[in-house]
Amino acid sequence: MLGEAEFKNIFGNKLSMLRKQRGMTQSELGYQLNYSDKAVSKWERGESIPDAYTIYKIAELFGVSINEMLSDEEKIDLKSANPKGELKPSRYFVPIIVAVSVFFVASVIFLVFKNIPSISQYAHYPFLYALPVAAITLTVFSSLWWRMVFRCIFVSLIIWSSALALYFTLGMENLIYIFVPCAVLQIACVLAYLFAWFVIKKK
Repeated sequence: MLGEAEFKNIFGNKLSMLRKQRGMTQSELGYQLNYSDKAVSKWERGESIPDAYTIYKIAELFGVSINEMLSDEEKIDLKSANPKGELKPSRYFVPIIVAVSVFFVASVIFLVFKNIPSISQYAHYPFLYALPVAAITLTVFSSLWWRMVFRCIFVSLIIWSSALALYFTLGMENLIYIFVPCAVLQIACVLAYLFAWFVIKKK
């Protein structure tokens, strides 16, 4: 039966081997897992071990099984591993396709509105609202697959594109003040991102 120290060393050695085999730095791996490079360094030296969910994320990232990560067997079947674990094409193409689809629907609605004289003056409105809708979908996907900074970017896009859509749609003179709370929300978004970043760096 493995002791705790030996178990940590086995996991650390395998993690180090997989990371180097993928050409990743400790900082890059930590960023993918929302941990600091110091935490990754401790794992690889066998000083500590991540929680169960993080081990699951590591195994998924490198395309190996959890058993391979934790067993006392020295070798890992790298042939069955995903050679580009962190760069799955679907994680980039699916969100982009969905966002483009939103604008496709907007263009269809634009075409319909343009051919109806009574509402043709509102034909550009679908594009005004397509931007925040696309930003919402990208925010959802970024929270699942992408780095934290993308969430901040897309949330910011939601804030300002929604304000612009309301401003041009309603056309009220005093509606320009809607950008004041948007600025406050933007500051809050950036502060939330910085707070999360500092928390990660301390792990």
